[in-house]
Amino acid sequence: MKVQSSRVEVKTSRPWMECPQLPDDSVATPGLAFIYNLDELIVTEQRDVLHDIIGNKGIAYTIFNSTGQKVFLAVLNKKIRYFNIKIFNNYGNEVINVQRPFTWWRAKALVWAPPGHFVGSVHEQSKCLLNKYTVRNQEGTKLLKICSEGGRYEYKVYLVSTRYAIGVVREQCPSGDILNTKNFGISFPAEMNVYDKAVLLGACFLIGFYKY
Repeated sequence: MKVQSSRVEVKTSRPWMECPQLPDDSVATPGLAFIYNLDELIVTEQRDVLHDIIGNKGIAYTIFNSTGQKVFLAVLNKKIRYFNIKIFNNYGNEVINVQRPFTWWRAKALVWAPPGHFVGSVHEQSKCLLNKYTVRNQEGTKLLKICSEGGRYEYKVYLVSTRYAIGVVREQCPSGDILNTKNFGISFPAEMNVYDKAVLLGACFLIGFYKY
């Protein structure tokens, strides 16, 4: 069923990324194998033909790797101060779920990968004009912090214990047929745990949805 929307939707024709061949014990969640070796994900508000097959009503996103290959699709459903994002692989299976619970104050996002398996959360810690977020694992331990740099357009990702940036969340410039009003991405070390990458993707949506 095709989603009816007042938005101008462009369907991407870019190819899907091939799933890398990994040792059997490398990734407990098979759907996350696609991001095992990646160091960057680009999120675009762009529709794919598979969105029509999935049939979820909501805002359609396509997630690319740094070479422009499709990695995941996402569908965002939102209400005031709340959203639910379902992220799918190329078979239409939901592999990640990101929810922003309703709160009156600081925003947060909860991440499951796959749905039902909680892997971490993102918490807004903003003070005055300083935009800051913390990333926690499933036990609630703080692992990373995300801080605004150069205004609202760039957020650096740091280990909690250091000042050395290991990644960045930022608005992306249009490139090729990856063109849309919402076009943002996140980078991280390729060797990072895949569950932490999934939580950072949730952080990318939380920041990108409200800031870009």
